[in-house]
Amino acid sequence: MRKYIQYLLWACLCLVVGTSCENEDFLYQDEARVRMEGPSEWTLDTDSLEFSFVSYPDTVTEMVMNVTLHVMGYTTDYDRTAAVAVVADKTTATPDLYELPDSVTIPAGQNQGICPVVLKRAPVLEETPVRLYLQVVPSADFAPGVMEQDHLLLKWNDIISRPSNWDDLEEFFGTYSDAKYRFILNNTGVTKFDTDEMSWAKLNNYRLLLINALNEYNAAHPDSPILDENTGLPISFDN
Repeated sequence: MRKYIQYLLWACLCLVVGTSCENEDFLYQDEARVRMEGPSEWTLDTDSLEFSFVSYPDTVTEMVMNVTLHVMGYTTDYDRTAAVAVVADKTTATPDLYELPDSVTIPAGQNQGICPVVLKRAPVLEETPVRLYLQVVPSADFAPGVMEQDHLLLKWNDIISRPSNWDDLEEFFGTYSDAKYRFILNNTGVTKFDTDEMSWAKLNNYRLLLINALNEYNAAHPDSPILDENTGLPISFDN
């Protein structure tokens, strides 16, 4: 019985090793392949990326996401080209909302190349999020790699929403409106007003800063004040 168990264990080991070798031959020797990864700070090791322009000033009109194509195989002493395509039926972003290269160069001696994907800001994003689905496609040098990493979904928007702690902020900034909050974000550089961390004095300083910024804006745009979308009246930080 003991010898039989040892035989089974040996057979299982051979099966695992054999399968691993077959997969390695498939991925590394049979045909060069590439897999796709988004920037880790946005994807968190998943196959999708989410980004919002909301916390960036209006002067930021685009964001570059460097997508990496990793070679599944050996390096070569010559440049190679990988290809990425947009999957139309899984994409809602119109072509004017993004840019990406027609091909990606994997330099000689390297096992990866960068595909810069430019996400663009536009008024439509203030109402509707968009999606861009990218897929590795065959090129003269590479076939797509493993199914789990042959694609990447990028989602972005510019949709603003009322902070959950606005009741605590109302003392400093007044009644909430999307227009007012966007002005706050654009003129303070603060993406989150944490009333548990920020002192009364600091929040009041932001209020004074915003009053001055709004006065400057109104002086420069006397015929086009920023209007509260709820009341139709100009926004104000005076309590």
